[in-house]
Amino acid sequence: MRIVAGRAGALTLELFDEEATLLENLLDQLIELLQSHSGTSLDPDPLFASLEIGGTDETPEDPALARLFPDAYSDAEEAAKFRRVTEQGLLNRKLQDATSVVTALAIDAPDRAGVDAAAHEPVRVTITAESLPEWVRTVSALRLAIAARLGIDGEEDHERALEDDDTHGTVLVFDWLAAIVDSLLRFESVLGDEPIE
Repeated sequence: MRIVAGRAGALTLELFDEEATLLENLLDQLIELLQSHSGTSLDPDPLFASLEIGGTDETPEDPALARLFPDAYSDAEEAAKFRRVTEQGLLNRKLQDATSVVTALAIDAPDRAGVDAAAHEPVRVTITAESLPEWVRTVSALRLAIAARLGIDGEEDHERALEDDDTHGTVLVFDWLAAIVDSLLRFESVLGDEPIE
């Protein structure tokens, strides 16, 4: 994986075919996870979808969803009120972001079924100032979901999971996703956009 500053207002993310396939699979899983928690179908208008009111009263039981949608308040009653009003809009925004990223991967990537592996041609994805925040939020969401599944809350948990044969490979993926986010943020100034929130 590497990022190349391209034409004005765009970056090129270059991925090995295996990396692109892995990222697509992770994105598909994230979208499926988010859809499983959604109470409604996604509004095609991004603004209306992100403003949709609704949600549940309780923190999700799934640890990945709980990490993606944490309680906003320590007081259970206040947290439930806030969740009822904001959760669906936040969920819709995450779904839109993930869908945009997976679509960009599919559009910009060659037909990988017909790619000659010996040619080692990277999959190139164009990232603009407009799409950069979606990429950063989505890859960060993937990291949060993986961290929740592995029980990573800090450096000690990370080291424990890295040393465990059962979770070692997943931790390497977690770290690779961190490298993607870090690289995207380092190149943010090339795009001349406002800082990502």
